[in-house]
Amino acid sequence: MAPSDVQTNLRLPLELKQWLQQQADKARRSLTAEVVLRLEESRDFQKQKGQQQ
Repeated sequence: MAPSDVQTNLRLPLELKQWLQQQADKARRSLTAEVVLRLEESRDFQKQKGQQQ
């Protein structure tokens, strides 16, 4: 964990957590890395979408 990272507890529906874990396993990533990647991609998409308007 990088010094600037914070630990956060997050409640997810079981099916979503299982799906995320499967995706992480397929990509050989940790569950944390998978969640961070997906959130960063979503943030980048939102930034691009905002610039186009």
